[in-house]
Amino acid sequence: MPHLTLEYSDNLSFDVQPLLARLHTELVATGAINLKGLKSRAIRHSEYRIADGNPEYAFIHVNLLIREGRPLEIQEAARRVMAVLKDAFADRFENSYLSLSVDIKEMRDGIA
Repeated sequence: MPHLTLEYSDNLSFDVQPLLARLHTELVATGAINLKGLKSRAIRHSEYRIADGNPEYAFIHVNLLIREGRPLEIQEAARRVMAVLKDAFADRFENSYLSLSVDIKEMRDGIA
């Protein structure tokens, strides 16, 4: 049931599949998400503007849609996802402008 969408600016270059695999591993480790139901996709954005438009600025955003009424372990999921992003992009995050964000929302009535 959970849907993970990884959105990122096209000025980042990385292998998407290993990152999605790491995110799946961390989400399942919370105990609140079943691997069999987890679906992920990545969207590379070429049209965006960050702050004053400096072309060196980059972003990564993870959106996680879950079924309504999930347990509190979901808060742990957001922390785990952010930790994976900070680790995977540590150099860029520490040495230039890279915006990292995570948003978890509940789907109403289980409709995906």
